Amino acid sequence: MTDRVPINLAGSKPGLDPLVLALCGLLAVLFLFGGTARAPNVLLGFIAALPVLYLLLVGRGHQRMDWPTRLALGLYGLAWLQLIPLPPALWAALPGRELAVAALDAGGLEPGWRPLALDRGAAAGALLSLVPILVVMVGFARLAPQHQHAILRAIILLAVLTALLGIVQRTTGSLFLYDRDHAGFATGLFANRNHHAAFLACAIILLPAAAPTGPDRRLLPVAVAIAVILFVGVLATTSRAGIVLGGTALAASLALLLRPSRMVLLGGGAILTLAAFAMFQAPALAPVFERFGGLAQDQRMIMAQTSWAAAREFFPWGSGWGSFVPVYMAFEDLDTMAGRYVVAAHNDYLQLALEGGLPGMAIALCGPVAALVLAARHWRARAAPAMWSLWGAGVILLAHSAVDYPLRTGSLAALLAIVVAAQEMARKPLPEHEGAAYGR
Repeated sequence: MTDRVPINLAGSKPGLDPLVLALCGLLAVLFLFGGTARAPNVLLGFIAALPVLYLLLVGRGHQRMDWPTRLALGLYGLAWLQLIPLPPALWAALPGRELAVAALDAGGLEPGWRPLALDRGAAAGALLSLVPILVVMVGFARLAPQHQHAILRAIILLAVLTALLGIVQRTTGSLFLYDRDHAGFATGLFANRNHHAAFLACAIILLPAAAPTGPDRRLLPVAVAIAVILFVGVLATTSRAGIVLGGTALAASLALLLRPSRMVLLGGGAILTLAAFAMFQAPALAPVFERFGGLAQDQRMIMAQTSWAAAREFFPWGSGWGSFVPVYMAFEDLDTMAGRYVVAAHNDYLQLALEGGLPGMAIALCGPVAALVLAARHWRARAAPAMWSLWGAGVILLAHSAVDYPLRTGSLAALLAIVVAAQEMARKPLPEHEGAAYGR
């Protein structure tokens, strides 16, 4: 049996594959409208994923997937087990179901056959919202390297534009896409300034994957200037995690781009340290760094304690995907309750433990463990700077997930899917004029 030939548009130029066009359309939707988890935005992403899904299923021959992609697809399939109906007696005996059983009894209702997820609709919605992300992961890995490279450059260009937009938002107090709690700060295309900062930090570390690093290094000054602009955009968000991650990304990106000697690297590190100290002393940046003094009063600690208490109550099977908000409300301390409800644990690892129980904790561990395995693989293979750059973007998102929920937005989840799929990039042959861009 022979592989199917990729479909070409009638009358189109050679190489203009419908998969490339459909995937670019999906990415445009996710990056432009995926800055929030609102239902209309999520639905728009799902609809945009359908043409790409169709082309992947019927328009392409079988292609090998790297193990991170296979792992993600396998975990996604296992997550659907939460929707399998269970016998009434078994469901009622699950940890944490006492209040639900009592509510059914008060209404004169029988438990009936129910799935593990407390809210089956929310669980199904949460799982379906991941379809575009998985489609991006599989589709991006099947693109030609030059198309992958072009998409990475487009993402960086978008990041520069949104960094400038964020600076304007910060200085003028206008042009916000979403009227939310973070209005007044630099949010770019996001509803949350922390997510905007994470996007810019990822763009900084992705520069070595897109900038020329071979014999032609004339554009390196441009890449360095872009990195500085993006970091200024991070500062405009005043996001504490974003500033830490963005500063780390800036140092790593410059090291990968310039490839300095050990002495130059140490000298550059000293200069960056002095520059950071000078920034802390600058009056214009005082409001940015004042927020670091309020870490002790940060509500994230209260959220973490409450989320962990709820996770223990529902252990080992969890409360079900998408059930965080009502479950958190049931455990929330009345003395710390505010007028606004908590939409996420601000720690995705804890939220996975709460909603998924022991399986959720296993899923949470897969990200960091996979990152360590990939790091070992890159180290043994003496991978090019571009591969470390892609790896670094994934690590930034995983690290930020410990203090926020970046991967619950379509934009950042799609970005993680891209950097995971691009791990296969090093094994694909590049055209000669593109090879220098990947440091080969």
